[in-house]
Amino acid sequence: MFRRVGPAILILLCAIAIGVALVPRVAPEFVDQPFKPADPDGEAAFERWLVAGPDRASEFQKFETYLRSVGVGDVVPAWQLTRIDGYHAAECVLDPFAVPPDDLWPNIVPALRLVRDEVIPTVGEVEVRSSYRTPEGNSCLRGVSRSRHLTFSALDLVTADRQRGEQLYRKLCAMHAQAGSRSRMGLGAYFDPQRPKLGTGRFHIDGTGYRSWGHSYSAASSPCPNFS
Repeated sequence: MFRRVGPAILILLCAIAIGVALVPRVAPEFVDQPFKPADPDGEAAFERWLVAGPDRASEFQKFETYLRSVGVGDVVPAWQLTRIDGYHAAECVLDPFAVPPDDLWPNIVPALRLVRDEVIPTVGEVEVRSSYRTPEGNSCLRGVSRSRHLTFSALDLVTADRQRGEQLYRKLCAMHAQAGSRSRMGLGAYFDPQRPKLGTGRFHIDGTGYRSWGHSYSAASSPCPNFS
């Protein structure tokens, strides 16, 4: 059984309805984000690659076990150490990943120790963009003929928070100078002070000899002397 609504209540309800209708609608906050295609060498792509070929999973498991056994298993995610160089690998019709031959595994240990002990304390967490390359891949990727990547001795890195520009390379060059020749640190600081906007934030680390170079892969192109 329903109660009859009095005129006063009806008037009040109508007023509320009209007021709600007149309140301006606020558009939801919209953040314009550029479209990003699927990462060709991201972790999901790695997982697909891992199960797509015979023995890949078992070889990678052995590789992880080795890294842990020599104390560098947690410096960077092990799967990143299989990256060839995704975007360029696609241009060269190469797999974006490769587990390096096991006889080369010890070669990457000095570089990983430098990343752990010197690089990360200086610039924060890093991401590996390229590590091992086959001779064919290195040629297509336009790497130098004596590239340390051929022996799995080097890492091309970016910072996890995507630092770039002069301040990043100033920090890296200062780190390199402080580490000194005993560190045997090779630093590829790909930055040109004359063209600062072209810096991508990428840099190279290896442990095969103390030196630095820049955008043209020569000591003369190293930005580090400009920062001293």
